[in-house]
Amino acid sequence: MNKPNQAARYSNTKAAIKQNLSVNYIKSAINTLDFYRHELHNAPLKKHGWNDGGLCPFHSDNKPGSFRVNLITGAFKCFACGAAGSDVIAFAMALYGLEFVEALAKLVDDWGL
Repeated sequence: MNKPNQAARYSNTKAAIKQNLSVNYIKSAINTLDFYRHELHNAPLKKHGWNDGGLCPFHSDNKPGSFRVNLITGAFKCFACGAAGSDVIAFAMALYGLEFVEALAKLVDDWGL
């Protein structure tokens, strides 16, 4: 399967850099509850702190509850496959197979920053 040209797909990378959108700004501008509700469609997310994230999107998961997300920090962890990260940027990188700058550009595009 061929990946689309990521340079073309995430054309806002240069625009984001020109606007001096810092990593902290991007992370703070994205509500983690909204982000994970969008990415994990049917996950039972409702409280601050660690939540059941439903089925892990990183492997063929059939045991709900093994994937957890932290709605304060954006961190995620799968106790079955070991996938983990510290924030929504790391999640986007892992889920979409992106480099750091590409993940920033995707978030800027997707969330209208």
